[in-house]
Amino acid sequence: MKKNSRIVTGAAIAGAALIAASGTVAGTADAGKLPGGFKSKNLGDGNSVQIRLYDESVTRSKAVTNIPTSREVWVSGKIAISTKGDVKGATLTAGYQVGCQVNFGASANGGAKAAQPEGNGSPVTGDATGGFTLGPGETAFKPLINVGSGDDAINAISFSNGRGGLAYSQERFGVDGCAGHASARAIVKVQVKTDTFKGNVTLYGKPFSLG
Repeated sequence: MKKNSRIVTGAAIAGAALIAASGTVAGTADAGKLPGGFKSKNLGDGNSVQIRLYDESVTRSKAVTNIPTSREVWVSGKIAISTKGDVKGATLTAGYQVGCQVNFGASANGGAKAAQPEGNGSPVTGDATGGFTLGPGETAFKPLINVGSGDDAINAISFSNGRGGLAYSQERFGVDGCAGHASARAIVKVQVKTDTFKGNVTLYGKPFSLG
């Protein structure tokens, strides 16, 4: 199995000590920082989970197809997960939800509601390079963790020592066939289990335009 070359995972992501190798973006048109996000959830009995998305940024690039209905971006960031108490391990799934004329609840335009990513974190539609063909009101999920291929693909990592995370650099995805507004947002999902709780804690990043 082959892991993404621009993804680094580890028991702890701390500052710039652990960061993925950077690729090169040619012909970029627009770049900017994103605010990331933070979520803390009390699971009861002294147990808790904290999710931090930081150093998040996006670079918008002119699509290779050079047609108005195609947009392309490159994203970078870091994710840090920490648990306290009697949490019996955790599983991290992370990626970007991409939509065409979908309202994610912030600055994105359009009236369609955003669909949630599939439970296993696999793409809804798209190809191996992260490109999606989307019509109005449609969404897709681009996983950041992608080990293997086909039915053997793994889109999650597990850790058991209370800390985990990943760093990613210039991960590419885009949309084709979207005549209207296209947007995306980060989704970080942590599945945890204690003696009294089993479920998911999810952090949503701020939506941003693909152009």
